[in-house]
Amino acid sequence: MSRMLFFLLLAVAVYLGYRWWLRARSEAQRRAMNPMQLGETMVRCEVCGVNLPQSDALPGPEAADGAPRWYCGEAHRAQSDRS
Repeated sequence: MSRMLFFLLLAVAVYLGYRWWLRARSEAQRRAMNPMQLGETMVRCEVCGVNLPQSDALPGPEAADGAPRWYCGEAHRAQSDRS
């Protein structure tokens, strides 16, 4: 009977260790995600309408209502200036 109890406790310890390892691994993967996957603010290009992370976008002059304008590249920022 004591052997059966020993193996039962051993199985529970192995199971709890495995669950702890899975949780630690998923936390490490979550921390390793890039900012876009963690919810970085997305902005829309004023010319082509493509959505991109704000850190990759180029800021432009503010609109008449004071809202910032964003562009996906220098060509679109220049194109908007000519219009």
